[in-house]
Amino acid sequence: MTSPSQNRSVLTSVTEGIYWLVTIDALLVLACSPTILAWTLLPAGPSNVLVLVLAGAPLVPAVSAALYAWRRWSEDPDLVPASRFLHGYRVNLLDSLKVGMPAVIVLGILTANVTFGAQLGTAGFNVAFLILGALVLLLLVRALTIVSNFSFRLVDTLRLSVFTLFAKPLSTLALVSLGVLTLGLVQVVGGFALLLTGSLLTAALWHSEKPVARLLRERFVSPDEEPTTAPAG
Repeated sequence: MTSPSQNRSVLTSVTEGIYWLVTIDALLVLACSPTILAWTLLPAGPSNVLVLVLAGAPLVPAVSAALYAWRRWSEDPDLVPASRFLHGYRVNLLDSLKVGMPAVIVLGILTANVTFGAQLGTAGFNVAFLILGALVLLLLVRALTIVSNFSFRLVDTLRLSVFTLFAKPLSTLALVSLGVLTLGLVQVVGGFALLLTGSLLTAALWHSEKPVARLLRERFVSPDEEPTTAPAG
């Protein structure tokens, strides 16, 4: 029979988890608001491709901040999700943009070629573009995981992103599965569903990426080094 103290403990954990989810979700929406506005107001077309691509830039540090916050929550589940998110956003902003913006630009170009292939005369390469886009997206997400946990040089981050895709195949498969789930959610419910599930998706992403962070910490970080880019907030 479960004691009252155990019931209270479970209830408290669930309540705190919901508080974290709601807070991180609200912060993600706030951080991504320029992207949301641009993608909502600007019509999709060849003339707006560059603007729509650049509008995706805020997504990169926002996801990195959420991953940082979820890692800190797994270590110390204090009721300070906003503090964790904002600290992660601040310390990872430049590094996340360094690895993220080239990938965002490449993804934007590939998306434009697939979407407007008939007008651009590139429709015959759509399958190759889709495969390349999926690979770039995998590398981007893995690089954001690394940036959110460690302070490596840019070139080392890129090398480790490629290395871990093969060294941790189950985590890579989990990334693919999460990507398929997200795409299915958008197709069935609509893009606005991401506004309500962003915290859940980033929490699931961090959970699937834990083995990668553990591998990098064991093999590439000395015991006296901090695994984050700055002291935890």
